[in-house]
Amino acid sequence: MADPFPASRRTKVLRIVLALSLALNLAVAGMAAGLLLRGHDGRPPRDFDMSLGPVARALSPADRAAIRDTLKARRDLGPPRRDRGGDLLALQDALKAEPYDAQALRSALTTPAARAARFQSAAAEALADRIDDMTPADRQALSERLTRKPSPR
Repeated sequence: MADPFPASRRTKVLRIVLALSLALNLAVAGMAAGLLLRGHDGRPPRDFDMSLGPVARALSPADRAAIRDTLKARRDLGPPRRDRGGDLLALQDALKAEPYDAQALRSALTTPAARAARFQSAAAEALADRIDDMTPADRQALSERLTRKPSPR
């Protein structure tokens, strides 16, 4: 029986597949490099959320940086997502436990929320301190930025 795919045809198909794979890999690498080089246009990075919502977006880059530095200096806080893996493991352990321990489950569910609340409270305090140090003109400018619609990314 004759080979339905002779060696010359297999070689040609293989070259086309390899060329397409290379093009796809270069496209993905280009998109990743573009995202890294684009920057944040003065906005906070997406992985850093001070939980201050629209107020954080209305702050100047210098104000955001000062608040971020204040929060980072507080070693007792850490970002609220820092222990997500450990929180998930505690929840899984509580769900699998035999005998079932309702208190362990409640603790596993409330600990992350309490940590996030502490972080948000500290962020609000840092924001208030920063606003306390603003001039009346700076506070007026912040108020005006709060009423503007956010620019699209």
